[in-house]
Amino acid sequence: MLRTGSEEWWQTLQGPQCRAVDDAIEVTFWWRDPAGDETHSPRRRVWLYITGVTDHHQNARPQSLTRLPGTDAWSWRTTLSPTWRGSYCFIPSDRDDDFSPEVFSADAPDRALLREGWRKLLPRAIADPLNPHSWQGGRGHGVSALEMPQAPAQPGWDQFNEAHPPARCLEWR
Repeated sequence: MLRTGSEEWWQTLQGPQCRAVDDAIEVTFWWRDPAGDETHSPRRRVWLYITGVTDHHQNARPQSLTRLPGTDAWSWRTTLSPTWRGSYCFIPSDRDDDFSPEVFSADAPDRALLREGWRKLLPRAIADPLNPHSWQGGRGHGVSALEMPQAPAQPGWDQFNEAHPPARCLEWR
């Protein structure tokens, strides 16, 4: 068995790890800290910005991956519906105060405070370096695709690298 965080272990990953658990899919996100373990890296958080195709305005608390002590590996686990599809990105941060403390203390985070935190962070977002299905999102930052095994067909979603004819300029008369 490979040791988590070893070079050989990292070579086995291609994005999040997914496994069926009852009627859901358990998803583990991994991020490799290029600066190394906690003794060499200034990273305090690795925020995960995850959004489904149809659930853009959830009032969820921000989630940070957690470092595995003594390694360059950070992870976070969640459970998703087998029909879920969406995108995600990572936002490494050297700070502990990216969000107002009230975001974490209230029952439901204040939407304006959430928006302010994400507004500051998203320009630094990166796609998952382990996920081959990544692109530059509409806001200019990197994002990566994630789709569960029973996600319904969605035209265009599965055609990341499909060649298209070059754009043409039409002149209407």
